[in-house]
Amino acid sequence: MSATDDGLPGGWTEVDDTEGKAGQYDPQRPLRYEHADEIELVVQPTSPNVADADQDVWRVRSIREGGDETETLREGIDGRDDAIGVAREFMTAYEERCVEGDESPTELAASF
Repeated sequence: MSATDDGLPGGWTEVDDTEGKAGQYDPQRPLRYEHADEIELVVQPTSPNVADADQDVWRVRSIREGGDETETLREGIDGRDDAIGVAREFMTAYEERCVEGDESPTELAASF
C-alpha cells in the first residue's frame, strides 16, 4: 500500500471544505475523500441537524460516476474517529481489490 503525505492510501485525497469557516473545528462537519478513479467517500453524521449534543452517530457513503451512484457502506458508526477509520479501511480495500486487483467498486461496496 502506498501512502500520501497525509497518510491516506495512494490515489486518495481529502477534499477541502471551502464552505467551512477557516480555523474553526466543527466535530459534526462531514469529510470528503476522493480518488483519481472518480469515486468519493463521504463521512457524515447520520443526523447532522439534531441539536442533541449526545448525537454522535455517523455513516460512510461512496459516490461514483459523477454522483449518479450513491451507496451507504456503513451506518450507525459510533463517533467521528471510528467513521474515519471505516473510510480508511474502505480506501485500503479499494486500492488492493479494485486498483491493484480486478474487483469492481460495486462488488467491493457490496462486500464491505
